[in-house]
Amino acid sequence: MAIAIPLVPFEKYIVAHAIFCVIGFLGFLPLGALLARYTRTYTPSWFTAHWICQFAIGGPTIIIGVALGIHAVNLSESGAVNDVHKKWGIAIFVLYLLQLAVGATVHYIKPHAWASGRGGRPAQNYFHAVFGLLIIAFAMFQVRTGFRAEWPAQTGRGSVGSGANGFWYFWIIFISVLYFAGLGLLWRQFRLEREARRAAAMKESPELKPISHSNEPSMAPQMT
Repeated sequence: MAIAIPLVPFEKYIVAHAIFCVIGFLGFLPLGALLARYTRTYTPSWFTAHWICQFAIGGPTIIIGVALGIHAVNLSESGAVNDVHKKWGIAIFVLYLLQLAVGATVHYIKPHAWASGRGGRPAQNYFHAVFGLLIIAFAMFQVRTGFRAEWPAQTGRGSVGSGANGFWYFWIIFISVLYFAGLGLLWRQFRLEREARRAAAMKESPELKPISHSNEPSMAPQMT
C-alpha cells in the first residue's frame, strides 16, 4: 500500500500556480475569444464581455498564477530560467501583455478611412485575432510541459495521472471545434460591417446620399 507524502510548501505553490494559470490561460482567454466570435454579430455589448474575460478577470487570474510560480521557484531554489517550462512561461506572459496593448489599440485607435466607411479592414484587426489564437495555442503547449515534465522534475513525485492528459486533449479539441464552428458567422459579420461603413460614408459625404423628393423619405441608412 502506497504511502501518501504530504506536499511541502513549494509544491503547494506549484499546485496553486497551475490552477490559476490553467483557469486564466485555458479558461478565460478561450472564453473571451469565443464570446467575440459568436456574439459580435448579435449585440454591441460583445466587446464588454470580451474585455472582461480577457483583461478584467483573466488578467488578475494570470498575474496571480505567474506570481505563485515565481514564488515556488524561489522557495525550491531550482533556478530562475533554466528549463523549457520557465522560458515559455515568461515568453507567453509577455505576449499576453502585448496582446492587451494591441487589443486596446485596435478598439480605440481606428484608421480614419475605415471608421468613415472607406478602405479595407485594417491589418491590425486580423493581427489581433491571429495573435490571440497563437497565445492560446502556446498556453496549451505550456500547460502540458507543466504537468508532464516540470512537476516530476521539480518534485520527484512522478508524472501526473493520465486523467490530466486526457482532459488536456479533450479541452483542445472542444475549444477548437467551438471556435472554428463560429467562423461560419464571418459572412454575417462582414455583411453587417459593410452596411455600417456604407452608412458612415453616406453620413460623412452627403453627395453620396440617394436623391429623394421632398415628400418622400430618404432611404439612406441612419447612424445611431
